[in-house]
Amino acid sequence: MASSPSSLKAQNSNKSTHSEASSSPPPISSQDHFQDDDSGFQTAPSSPMPEPAVPPPNSSTFPADVSPQSGTSTQISPPPPTQTIKPSSSLPALLHERDALPSHHLLKIKSFSTLLKSPIEKFSNDFKAGGYEWNFTIYPNGDKNKDGENYISVYLEIVETSNLPAGWEVNAIFNFFIFDHIRDKYVGLQDTTVKRFHFMKTQWGVVKFIDLETFNNPCNGYLVNDTCGFGVEVFVVKTTSKAQCFSLINKPVTYQVGWVFSNVIKTTVERYITEYSVFGDYKWRLLFFPKGYQVEGNKINNIISIFLDVDNSTLSAGSKLLVHFTIRLEDKKKNSNHFERSDTTALGSGARGFRNFMSETKFKDPENGFVVDDKCHISVEFEVLGVVK
Repeated sequence: MASSPSSLKAQNSNKSTHSEASSSPPPISSQDHFQDDDSGFQTAPSSPMPEPAVPPPNSSTFPADVSPQSGTSTQISPPPPTQTIKPSSSLPALLHERDALPSHHLLKIKSFSTLLKSPIEKFSNDFKAGGYEWNFTIYPNGDKNKDGENYISVYLEIVETSNLPAGWEVNAIFNFFIFDHIRDKYVGLQDTTVKRFHFMKTQWGVVKFIDLETFNNPCNGYLVNDTCGFGVEVFVVKTTSKAQCFSLINKPVTYQVGWVFSNVIKTTVERYITEYSVFGDYKWRLLFFPKGYQVEGNKINNIISIFLDVDNSTLSAGSKLLVHFTIRLEDKKKNSNHFERSDTTALGSGARGFRNFMSETKFKDPENGFVVDDKCHISVEFEVLGVVK
């Protein structure tokens, strides 16, 4: 195959270079979809049935208290036994209720009616979870800046980020809860979506977590004796992934180099390793296994293996080259029956090529012209398409 005007030939194209088993070859190997949700949940109102009065909630249920000035308490009756909690049709998921306390933070608010009438727009409380500092914020009258009026708005914010490394990013799954005193359950939307916290987005939340009409209805159990409780749990998703940057090269240069290997039929040498040759900014070499590259526990008979390798020392730290290459075994008998295989792969951490390049039987068959006078000619044509860092 003819090379481009920039193609080069190796100076030792008529020399055979090989290395015995003592020379070890290099390793070979063949957006954010969650927005500030403005959906809430509602409970269908129902008339209470005459039943014995429900005892006041256990004050030990929530360890954190917020007590505005004393207010009036609300006396309630229990709901009908068949009452169930149903989400509105706009909810992205079903309401989830459970017995277990939220894992990371609980907040009990007494005299909630007084809090609603006070000038307090929001209340925040800090806590730790997953090795990070967080802030749990409640807007009792809703976040009016985001159309949350007549709702209770809740937010989770990562704080104390000055100690985090530059370009920090924290991925987490979190859920908000409200306590149902009547059924002794914690109720909330079960969301398993991973949210991404970073310096441009430190806060996530639900603007319309629950509407005040539903919340204030004594039949629903969220506000009992003017007391309510909220909770949040945060599970940080640890990531071990590494980011890579791929830069394409405009008008890549094509190189071609050839080698001659002697004594390939009678040899006892397991592999031939050529000396490095410089093409462009990098050094290249060929690895030829006339009896096949054998892996312990996965041996394949009757094959020959050929690989292309780039000198790792000529690459910048942590980078690889995206290379398109063609390895060609030349027919020196008819000069018209060359055998070749091509691939596009990243080179840098080890040689790349073809373990099962050709059967050994076909390679040694004198009719094919791949071996003449116990010599074979192997050439490689390649071009660097880009750099991966």
